[in-house]
Amino acid sequence: MTQEGRRTGATVDEIEHLLGQLAGVLSARIVVNDWGAIEEIHILASTERAPKQVVRDVESTLAARWGMNVDHKKISVAQVTGSSLPVLPLRVKLLGVKLAMDGRLGKAEAIVTLGRADDDAVIYEGKSQGNGSRAGMLRVVAEATLSALNQALEPSSAFVLEEAATVDLSHRELVVVTLVLVSPRRNEEVLVGAVAVKGELAKAVVKAVLDAANRRLAKLAARRSRRDAAS
Repeated sequence: MTQEGRRTGATVDEIEHLLGQLAGVLSARIVVNDWGAIEEIHILASTERAPKQVVRDVESTLAARWGMNVDHKKISVAQVTGSSLPVLPLRVKLLGVKLAMDGRLGKAEAIVTLGRADDDAVIYEGKSQGNGSRAGMLRVVAEATLSALNQALEPSSAFVLEEAATVDLSHRELVVVTLVLVSPRRNEEVLVGAVAVKGELAKAVVKAVLDAANRRLAKLAARRSRRDAAS
C-alpha cells in the first residue's frame, strides 16, 4: 500500500462490518475521499473498553487484515453509557503452552492448556502440529488453543482459525488473530483479537486468540444458562 489509509481489496461495507465485530464496538462508519483513502473512522462503542484501547484495536485490525495504516487521529470514539456488555461468569484463561520445534523435519507441535476462570477444576487441553516456519508456528499455536477452547462450547458451535500474524504498530510487535465462530445455524461471525508481544511469542498467540473469543464464549455460556434455568 502506497498511501496511508487507502483501501486495498476491501469495500467500505466490509471494513465497517469487521470493525463492528470488535469488542465493545456497537457500530462503525467510514468516510473516504475521492481517491478511496480513509479520511475518518467514527466508532460508537460501549464503556466496556477504554477509548484508547478501541482505537488500538481498530488500527491493528486494519493493519492485519488489509495492510492499512490509518493515523489514530482519524479515528474517533463515542461511548454510550449503560450499553456496556454484561460481565458474564464463563471466561477461559491460559494455564500453559508447550511448543516443540523440530528443525530437521521442519515441524512444530503445540500443546495448550486452558482453564475456567471461575472453576479451577475444569481444564481443557488442545494439541496441534504443522509447519515449523514462523508463520506456521503461529497457526499451530492458535489451532491448539482453539482445539482446547472448543471443548468449552456446545458441540453445535465452533471457533475456526482464519488468520494469525504479527504486525508492527507504533514500534510495538502485536499478534493479531481473526477467528470465525460457526453457530448452530451455520452462520459465521468474524472475531478479532490483538495482544502486544511481551516475552514468549507463543503465549502472545494464545492470549490473542482468547482476546478474540472470550467475550463471545461468555455470551454462548449465558444463553446456555438461560435455557437451563427455563427447563
